[in-house]
Amino acid sequence: MGAMIQIYNGDSTLMTAKRSGIPGEHLAFREALIVGPVAPKPDLETRARFLSEAYGGNLLKTRTDLLEQERALTDAAKHAEIVLWFEHDLYCLVHFAYLLQRFSRRNLSVVWCPTPLGTKDEAELAKLYESRAAVTPLLTKAAAAAWRAYTSPDPTSLNAVIASWSDVPFFREGIALHASRFPSLRNGVGTVGNRILTLVEKGAADFATLFFRFDDDPPRLGFGDAELLRELRAMARATVPLITLTEAREGGPPKALIALTPAAANVISGSVDYLALVVPDEWLGGAHLTGESIWRWDEQLRRLQASRPRVS
Repeated sequence: MGAMIQIYNGDSTLMTAKRSGIPGEHLAFREALIVGPVAPKPDLETRARFLSEAYGGNLLKTRTDLLEQERALTDAAKHAEIVLWFEHDLYCLVHFAYLLQRFSRRNLSVVWCPTPLGTKDEAELAKLYESRAAVTPLLTKAAAAAWRAYTSPDPTSLNAVIASWSDVPFFREGIALHASRFPSLRNGVGTVGNRILTLVEKGAADFATLFFRFDDDPPRLGFGDAELLRELRAMARATVPLITLTEAREGGPPKALIALTPAAANVISGSVDYLALVVPDEWLGGAHLTGESIWRWDEQLRRLQASRPRVS
């Protein structure tokens, strides 16, 4: 194996980095561990089935892609130095935690960027490469704690990371953002759903407008258009939908019209608890939200708490 391998969150940065002359092999990490069931050591068959169903992909191809990636990561561990290139959004953070704990006994360096790497040109990436830093024991410990909490079937373990890791603020705040995706105490909808409802209420009636306004600048969630569309479809197909979604049947970037349903106003205001209307069935990391297993996010205390099972 070569002396060095660069691992990126996706293909965009990889292509620019190759042109910049950054040495070593280059590997794109092409998972979406921010969604679906995630075990401490991800189950490739479970992941393949979820991803193919969630994004409309071919199961055989998805399974093959995951197996090829697993082989590539196994080979990456044989290199003298592994450089991880990641950003500060939640989508990247989950992958960063996974790879940090997976390669914790290897010679690891990191390029951790507060702004999207995909916006950087070749010269900027070359400078970032030269300024890469060795992974410290503190960072390794924080990643292991974050990954254990993220993949735990009991998500209240996230509370300890949120409360204790002030020395690694991007892990602490990222895990808090993940925890806020659980149903809120206020109205039974997580931060992603509430953000969508608020933006549609304020006039984001088509997908392009909603996507442009959905995330912060720089992004905190890091959702691509496929993930935002998956969230919209789930909201529109719920037993009591809060939005309607009319999709264009053509190729290219997603195109859709979005509107609130009559039920949405009361949920947005908090006068109706959405979990009184629907039975949840959603995976967030290692936690499976069902009618018997419900956790809620307390925005004031910044912590998750177990909730009573839904009474049918």
